Amino acid sequence: MRVLYLFLIMYFLSSALMTAVPAAAASDYSLGIFGNANMDDRIDEADIAYIEGVIAASNKPTLLSDADGDGSIDQRDIEQVQRIINCTEKQLILIDDANRTVRIDMPVESVVPLVDRDAKILGVLGAQNMTVAVSSNIKESKEYQMIMPELSKLPGVGSWINPDLEKLLQIKPDLLIVYSTHAKNIDKSIGDRVAVLGFSSSTPDTTKDELLKLSYLLNRRERVEEYFNEFHDKYLNIIRDRVEKLSSDDRPSVYVESNSGPYKTYNKNSVVQKLVEMAGGRQSFYDLEGNGAFATVDAEEVMKRNPDVIIKYAEKNDSGYEMSDPAKMETLRNEILGRAELARVNAVKSGQVYIMSSYLSYGTDYPVLLLYWSKWLHPDLFRDIDPEKIQREYLSRFCGKDYASGELGCFVYPKGD
Repeated sequence: MRVLYLFLIMYFLSSALMTAVPAAAASDYSLGIFGNANMDDRIDEADIAYIEGVIAASNKPTLLSDADGDGSIDQRDIEQVQRIINCTEKQLILIDDANRTVRIDMPVESVVPLVDRDAKILGVLGAQNMTVAVSSNIKESKEYQMIMPELSKLPGVGSWINPDLEKLLQIKPDLLIVYSTHAKNIDKSIGDRVAVLGFSSSTPDTTKDELLKLSYLLNRRERVEEYFNEFHDKYLNIIRDRVEKLSSDDRPSVYVESNSGPYKTYNKNSVVQKLVEMAGGRQSFYDLEGNGAFATVDAEEVMKRNPDVIIKYAEKNDSGYEMSDPAKMETLRNEILGRAELARVNAVKSGQVYIMSSYLSYGTDYPVLLLYWSKWLHPDLFRDIDPEKIQREYLSRFCGKDYASGELGCFVYPKGD
């Protein structure tokens, strides 16, 4: 695989990128695959019509109009888009999370994921059988031994940070998925023999991006439609419809504490800020500046902001799939309830202190997290919703293991109604 840096295309078309995007797409997600000429979230007949308009000079070219990446926009791009629609393309060009423009030979029939979230995404796409090796992190993970046990039987190729490149070349998958910040160096070492894509999947938005791009690469478009239409969008729409008209006064203040220790929280740049808002709350430290997502505050500031709800993340070792006893999560909750300095805080006085497993974060199962949070914040609005039942649905449908009944593990404490 060769990484293609389309300097000339970037130079001539980047200035036209935003002006050429239809109004709706300018603020919404745009699928970063060449051929998505109208810059929406899919490649379809509308892109053929858009390219025809570019050729006729009635539409301005966008960065992705040059579907075959040859530096010109012509009939061959229309033919490439038609091949993509028909799943008969010989090559696909896309932009990964490392902002690299990458050519991938098609079809892709074997994959190696190095980061655990990528393995979960392959599960959602129903592509576990295409996985031919995994990192040691996935192979030895208690989570994956429980929900996707077949992965632990595959060859290991070193850690996600320091993969065994020699072993990867022996296995020679069609596609290697790495963390975005490692993509450039790994590609420099083996990219001429193995296609390398970098993804981060550390937020709901980047997870969606990886799901959609891989659905094209792995020919799993129907499966990804099922995930979004029947799970992701279905439950997020339920939440949105019930909380979007709440006034500011009806949105409880929420202090979210990380598993790193007391008073380690999240600043305004974090995903947590967005998730609290989506769940119908107000992040207590919505205005907190800082690099990255995390920040340290003092107890006095928490007292001053007086949150109505406190959510504390538990370490994976204290929660999750292999845990049947919530004792460690109960201990975490009691520690917060017992902090003398927080005795007058609304959340402590009302007992609205909740513990959530770090296993539920920002991956493909984050709608489950949001349902728990929404029900904690607005129990009357979500009285009919059973987040655990929906979590079982996710695991059964998208991880390939029957969790309809039986022991699930410990993910939240207390469970509530």
